[in-house]
Amino acid sequence: MNETVDDSPSGYTVIDGAFRDESRSRSVPYRLYAPAPLSGAYPVLLVSHGIGGSREAMPYLGRRLAESGYVAVHLQHTGTDSSIWQQANSLEEVYRILREAMWDANAARARFQDVPFALRELARMNGEGRLAGRLDLTRIGMAGHSYGGVSTMVAAGQRMGPGGQWSFKEPGIRAGLVMSPNIPIQGGELAALYRDINIPLFHITGTKDGNAVPGNKEFDPIQRTLPYEALTIPHQYLLVLDGAGHNAFSGLKHGPHAHGPEEETRYTRVVQDGAVSFFDACLNGKTAALAALRHEFQSRLEPTDRFEWK
Repeated sequence: MNETVDDSPSGYTVIDGAFRDESRSRSVPYRLYAPAPLSGAYPVLLVSHGIGGSREAMPYLGRRLAESGYVAVHLQHTGTDSSIWQQANSLEEVYRILREAMWDANAARARFQDVPFALRELARMNGEGRLAGRLDLTRIGMAGHSYGGVSTMVAAGQRMGPGGQWSFKEPGIRAGLVMSPNIPIQGGELAALYRDINIPLFHITGTKDGNAVPGNKEFDPIQRTLPYEALTIPHQYLLVLDGAGHNAFSGLKHGPHAHGPEEETRYTRVVQDGAVSFFDACLNGKTAALAALRHEFQSRLEPTDRFEWK
C-alpha cells in the first residue's frame, strides 16, 4: 500500500494511496483527508465518485469534513472511473463509453464490493502506520454523487438486480449523504427495493440536475427526489437547490464528467455546511447540530431552494 502525503498547513492532511484486493485482483485507489494535527480517534466517511470520475472528485467535501473532525476516504472505482474514457478519441466516444459502463452489471457489483473491502482495509490501517488508532470505526458514514449516490444507497440497503435479488448492504454504515441520486435502473416498486434501508439519509439534488451523461435518454430532474419521497422511515432530509445542474456537486469543472479544475460555488458551500451538521447529528449525536440542520440551515439557502425532512 504505497502512499503519498501532503501535509497542509490549513487544518487537514491529504494522503493518496491504493488498497489491493488480491482476492479480486483489483486495486482501489483512494485519497484520504484527515484532520491535522491528529488528536484522538475520528469518525470515518467513505466518499464515492460518479460515473467516469475519480478519487479527485468532491475535494471541497473532503477538506471541510477533515477540518471538522472526520477522516474522509475518497474511493476510486475501477471500471466506472476516469480510466475508462481517457484513451477515447472524441467526446462522442467518451459518452458512449460512460453509457455502456453505467449499464455494466459486473462493474456495478465490483463497485459495490469496494465498500466492505475498503472498510476492512481501514480496520487494518487503524492498527498500523501514521493513522493507527485514529479511526473510530464504530462511527462510519458514506457520501456519494451520481453513481456514487447509488453506491451510497446500495450500502445503506437498496436492493439491486432483477427483482431486487442482490443486497450489498453494509451494516457498519450509520448515515449517508446522497447527491444526485437515481432510482434503480432495473425498475420495480421503490418501497420493496428500499425495504432494507434503516439509516438517516440526506438527499441533495438541483432543479437542473438532469442526465449524468449527455445523449442518454430524457431525464426529468424531479426523479432525483423520488428516493426521498419513497422512504417512509424517519431522519430523511431533502435539499433541492435552485439552478443546480448535475455536475454542481462534483466540485470540479470542464471534462466529460466535471473532471477538471476545482470550482467553488454557493452549491458546494451549502453542501459543506449541510454535510457537517448532518454527520455531526447522526454520527456524533450532537443535539445542537440536529437543531442547526432543521432550523438554522434554511437561512443559508435561497428562497427558491427547497429543504424539508421527515
